[in-house]
Amino acid sequence: MQDKIFAVLAALSLVGGLPLAQAQDQPELPKAVADPLFKKLAQPPELKTSSGKWEGSLGLGLTARRGSSNSTEGSLSFDAVREMRDSRLLANAIAVRSSENGERSGDTADADFRGERNLSEQMFGFAGLNAERDGLQDLSLRGSLSSGVGVRWYNTEDLTLNVYSGLAYSWERYRTESDARGVEALLGSEFRYQLSPTSRVTHRMVVYPDSVGGGTRYAMQGDLTTRINAHFGLQLAVLQKYREKVRNANSHADTVVFTGITAGF
Repeated sequence: MQDKIFAVLAALSLVGGLPLAQAQDQPELPKAVADPLFKKLAQPPELKTSSGKWEGSLGLGLTARRGSSNSTEGSLSFDAVREMRDSRLLANAIAVRSSENGERSGDTADADFRGERNLSEQMFGFAGLNAERDGLQDLSLRGSLSSGVGVRWYNTEDLTLNVYSGLAYSWERYRTESDARGVEALLGSEFRYQLSPTSRVTHRMVVYPDSVGGGTRYAMQGDLTTRINAHFGLQLAVLQKYREKVRNANSHADTVVFTGITAGF
């Protein structure tokens, strides 16, 4: 009887150990390959997006003379851009206040605010507001509301060249003569070039082939800015205006060149 019980236990142990032995004899499956290259490819690409904040510079300059004659000349320049996904805003101004013996003699200023909306990869539509003052031309105020389309001729990180055209409703207010107003065509360009990580050249020009005041006129702004450190820099700026038809025998062209210190933001 004991022999039979022992035989049954031996058979059960043999049958129970067979699957274990077969499982141990099976080869191990390979583990997942951890490749850093494929891991990077699996991650979504990082897209460069605009900050949506205003970026630019503010420049100030002052020249004063006291002695045989008392004269003061102060200058202000402002240049800012706000880049967004499908549009951008631009604001710039150059102004010079000149006085001699306490009286204003040659104030001049030109300011422009423009909004652009991308129509395609290279084309954009714009609407803008321009204001101008010119004491030498007896011009108390000139204002323009403009709209049109433009082309981004070059648009790289270091070089930008935009050309545009459109129509403007403009009005001119003079100190000594009657005002003028009406619709006029315009042609414009904007050029920006990054000379180095610390230096930049900008140039803007707007031409009115047949202005409301009569004849051709244009306004041109240009400046060279070099950073001294992360916050401050030096600027050389030029403001030039031309009018084919002038009043009171004034000069057709006026050019102002000035230097100043700029602060970036």
